[in-house]
Amino acid sequence: MNDQAFIICFIVLLIFSIYMGFTVGSWAGQRAVTTRDYWKYNIVAIVGCVVVTALISWVPLLYAVPLGALGGGIAGLKMGFGESVGPWAVHDRVFNVNRKQREATQRGGGEDRRRRKREGAPAPDLMSVSDNSKSATATAAEDSAPSRKGGRKR
Repeated sequence: MNDQAFIICFIVLLIFSIYMGFTVGSWAGQRAVTTRDYWKYNIVAIVGCVVVTALISWVPLLYAVPLGALGGGIAGLKMGFGESVGPWAVHDRVFNVNRKQREATQRGGGEDRRRRKREGAPAPDLMSVSDNSKSATATAAEDSAPSRKGGRKR
């Protein structure tokens, strides 16, 4: 186990499994709508890691696979979910990272946003469409219409 080839292969497997775990975790995080769903996916990742570790315990080179997949999966879940939840909230605040996710958590409404995104519903309108003055289309139509005096506006 102290052979250089073993160590190199172990590191390569670890990096690859972190990447794959992050990819799967990000996909699962985007599917999670509520924080309860988020925590369910975390528990599934941990239980899956324990089961896979028990199954491959007789092959020392593959120890890196479930460990890296779990680490990448949990990080991917957080990034795919799009909010600072649980211990990640403390981490993000202390290290001053993921500012948009912290703001999304403080604003609230993330569950509605994720539900609309998952169902493919349009986002809510955030600007007012009522105006006390003439609308831009009515003004543009009046400018392009010929005047009553018989001539065209230039």
